[in-house]
Amino acid sequence: MKIYVIRHGRTAWNEKGLMQGRSNIGLSPDGKKESFEIKEKLSDVSFDICITSPLKRTIETANIVVNNKCKIVIDDLLIERDLGAFEGKKYEEYSKHNYWDYKLNNDYNDVEKVKDVLKRAKKFLDKLKKENYKNVLIVSHAATIRAINFNINGYDENTDFLSFTAKHKEVYEYEI
Repeated sequence: MKIYVIRHGRTAWNEKGLMQGRSNIGLSPDGKKESFEIKEKLSDVSFDICITSPLKRTIETANIVVNNKCKIVIDDLLIERDLGAFEGKKYEEYSKHNYWDYKLNNDYNDVEKVKDVLKRAKKFLDKLKKENYKNVLIVSHAATIRAINFNINGYDENTDFLSFTAKHKEVYEYEI
């Protein structure tokens, strides 16, 4: 099975440098434009299914990209990392290094633990592997895509999880 993983288009909060986590923010005009650019990049791919996070920004992105050419299914396992007290705050207030340290597994300020994000991504991938799809589009969020990437490529307690960052307008392709 080949999976194509994309991050949702930008939101007004992305553009302001605000952490959104599970806040249900829709796409900005630029985010819609980015989604159409991804649609063009993937125009030659015939998807069996599109699986998306339940948040508005991913659903809007999915609808633009697939353009009614395949079924869209919402899966709660693809939701963004819960950022707790950092929701709506500037990125500078969030010390990524503390929250992506596997050994520390920090949940200070009610941030979802890194081990829980990784476990959720693994559960999603294990469920997906049981299906008989050829090409799957996955629309999710930066932290969840990071967790998917490391579940596919491997990690251990010393992994630098910040070595991979899911960017807007990029397509990440994996064979599972």
